[in-house]
Formats: sequence, C-alpha cells, structure tokens
Amino acid sequence: MFDKCTVTPRDSRHWLRRNSLSLKLLIATWAVSSFATLILTAFQLIMDYQRDFDKLQNNFVIIKNSYLDSMAEHLWSYDTRLLEIQLDGLSRLQGVSYLRLVADNKTIYESGQTEPTEENHKRFDIYHKNTNEILGTLDVELDVRSLRQKYFEEAFLIFIRQAAKTLVVVFCLYFIFNRILVVHIQRIADYLKGIGVRENRSLELKRRSHQGEDELDVLVDSINQFRSERLEANQKLETLNMALEQKVTERTRQLTTKNESLEKAMLQIKRMQATLVAQERLASLGSLTASVAHEIRNPLNFVLNFSELLTDSENLDEVKEVSRVILKHSQRIDQIVRSMQILSGYDSDVLEVTDINEIIKRAYQDTISNRALSSAYVPPKVTYRLADDISVPVYATSLLRALTNVIDNAIHALEKKVLINKNFEPELTLATVVRGDMVEIIIRDNGVGIPAILGEKIFDPFLTTKSAGEGAGLGLTVAFNIAQKHGGTLRYTSEFGQWTEFVLAIPLVHERLT
Repeated sequence: MFDKCTVTPRDSRHWLRRNSLSLKLLIATWAVSSFATLILTAFQLIMDYQRDFDKLQNNFVIIKNSYLDSMAEHLWSYDTRLLEIQLDGLSRLQGVSYLRLVADNKTIYESGQTEPTEENHKRFDIYHKNTNEILGTLDVELDVRSLRQKYFEEAFLIFIRQAAKTLVVVFCLYFIFNRILVVHIQRIADYLKGIGVRENRSLELKRRSHQGEDELDVLVDSINQFRSERLEANQKLETLNMALEQKVTERTRQLTTKNESLEKAMLQIKRMQATLVAQERLASLGSLTASVAHEIRNPLNFVLNFSELLTDSENLDEVKEVSRVILKHSQRIDQIVRSMQILSGYDSDVLEVTDINEIIKRAYQDTISNRALSSAYVPPKVTYRLADDISVPVYATSLLRALTNVIDNAIHALEKKVLINKNFEPELTLATVVRGDMVEIIIRDNGVGIPAILGEKIFDPFLTTKSAGEGAGLGLTVAFNIAQKHGGTLRYTSEFGQWTEFVLAIPLVHERLT
C-alpha cells in the first residue's frame, strides 16, 4: 500500500554528542554503579578494620592477664635477665609497637618508638601479689597507624579494581543498549524529521528477525498508522478548504449585495432621524417656551394687577404693601431669567483657583439669610466635615449658585419635616473629601427625603415639589449643568421620609488648564 522507507543511520560516533541518549545512559549507569560499589566496599572495609582494631586492642587484655603477674615476681626478686627475656617476647607480640618498664623511677626496659594517643596507649601498674605494693609501671603502645595505612592502601586498590570492573560493565551495557534500542530510536527520529505532510512512505527498521512483537514493533506500526491517518486527514482538509473557499466567495458576494442594501437603508434612516430630531427640537422648544411663559406669566400678572391697585390707591400703607408684593414677584421674574441664562450657557464667570470650603460656608450663609424670613424656618444643627486645604480651579460664582440651590432644597426638606413633626430636630451636614483626582462636596439632611418615583427627573427643568410661588423648578437643573460645566457630576441618594444626600464632584484640575 505504501512505499517502504529505509532510514540511513547517522555516524556511529553520534553517542559522543553532549545531548546523546547513549552518553546520558553511559554516565548514569557508571554513576549509579560507582556509587553502589563505593558504598558496599566502604562498608566492608569499615567492618574489617573494626574487627582487626578490636583484635589489636585485645593485646591489652592479653598483657594484663598473662604478663603482669610474672613481671611482678621478677621485679620483686629483681631478676633482670628473666624480665628482659619476657619483655623481648612481649615486644614481638603482633601489633605492639612500643614497650617501656619503669621501676623505682628508673627505666629498666624500653623498646620501639613512642607515638602515644588515647586509643593506642595504655599504662599498667605492676603490684606485688601479697602486699599490693606498686613495684613499677609498664607503658604499652599498639601499632594502630600501620593498621590504618594497610586499610588505606587496600581500599585504594579495591576501588581501582572495582572502578575498572564497573567501567567495563557499563561499556558493555552501553553497546548492548545502543544496538538494541538507541540506534532504532535515532532512526525513528530521523524519519519523523524528514517526512513531509504529503509524503506517502512508511517507516521500516533494519532489525534481525525475532519472534513475537516487541515495543519497537508496536511503535513503528503506530507511527505508520498515524502517518496514514494524517495523510487521509490532510486530503479531507484540502477538500474542505476548497469547498470553504467556494462558500466564502458566494457568501462574500451575498454580503456585498446586502451591504449595498443596508447602506441605502442607513441613508434613509439618517434622513428620517434628522427629520425626527428637528421635529423633537421644535416640540421641546415649544414645551420649554410654554413652561417659561407660564412661570413668568404668574408673577407678571401679580405685578400688573398690583400696579393698577398702586395707581388707584391713595393710602400710604397700602402703597407700601403693594410695592413689597410687586418687588417680590419682580425678583422672582429676575430669578427665572437668570436661571434660564445659566441653563442656556450664557455665563461670564471666570475660572480661578478658589478655596472650596469657603464657597460652601458662604453658600450656607446666603441660604439661611434668605430662608430666615420663612415662617417654618428652624435653624438646623450644622456639622462641617471639611478636608484641609482644598483649593481647586472653579467658576466661583457658578459653583456658589449651584451649592446655594442644593442647600436651599435641603433646608426646604427640613422645614417640611418640622411642619409634620414639631419635635423633629433638623440636621445638616456639609463635607468635602478628596477621592482620586476628584473632590466631592457632600450635602446631607435628615429631612423628608425624595420619592423614589422621581428618580433622575428631579434634574429636569421646572420640576418642583415646592408650593406655588416658592420656586421655578430650575434650582437642581442649574446645579446639574454647573457640575457638568466643571467637568464633574451631581448625584444623590435618598431614603424617603428619612434623609437625602447630594454629592457634587468636580476634578482637582480643570481640563481647560491641561
């Protein structure tokens, strides 16, 4: 079904490469074998050394049990010839390197060279058997140094022999492993690197005939099967790509046609939208004009009617009362006109760095001066929570007007609650706080609150909850527009019947200064 592909092996010296699997196996096998040999040999040498060392130490016991009594008799009889014969025999005892016999503070016998240490030296006192009188002392040293030297040399020779054996075994294992596995793995790697996506040639390894199927056979079969399935999948993918290109071409043509239709429809919608916007503007202008006319007509009627009364009246007191009413309604007309000027954008205010806290205090003072004439006015408990040193570029006159409007609404809400509950204690909180790059002016009262149904409508022009003649419904609208004029916002939260909190936020740096 497929052409056979015979992979040519690489140079036989490829195992010398640093990243070669054969070299890694060689190093790992040698390291493990050497480590195991080192541990086992060291353990065996330590056991042998300890055995010989214990045997050497046993000489002290032999001297104590077999020689000291006879030496005591010879010293007592002062038989120096027998002492020398006995000590010569003792000096030839295996492992004894030094002997010294001292009696009456005189050295009677000395043999060998002394290198005393705690483990190889021992001093025996020689007592008379009957009187327990000390006749002399015997210093004995064992040749521990020669014993250690012997085992050091033996260990060196053993390690050399074992290392040579290990190296031979490792190389044998390497060549076996290389011939059985690594060469074929390298051939498989070369095959996978060299075969292309569309090449139709199978993998075949040069191996001696063997019974059964091993892991390499399974791997080769799996690779050939994968290559066959991949080739088939590529052919299907190419077929699908061709079909997809045709579908994309057709779909593109359809989309082009629909886009042209949509462009025509969008053009018609824009024309209709422009027409609707123009109609809406005319309707809004008419509604606004009607509202302004209504708001101005009421105080203007008062002015006209009371002017006629003023013309006909000769009573001075009546003239004064009528003049006061005319002045009041004329001021209301002036207030409406000024609010409309601000609402329309006509404003000659100048942007300058001003202390926000001072504007808040002045706005409150101006408000209570105007509200003090109200019959329901009760001075609220005012709490100031003002941050230190907040000087911000603002339109001072406009900001003062906005804060006066909001504070006036708060005091009006407190007055309404006083009328409902005579024991009510009105409270007003004025605060400033810096959040990020904004300064927030907070005005909170514990008045009647704002009905949830009003929502954001409270910022609409001419919407008022005050009695007729008390307000034009432009206060919050003007305040909202002034906040936007500063690049800020005006928002509120309220619980009806409990409290209301307005937050006027303005940037610390006005965009006109950046």
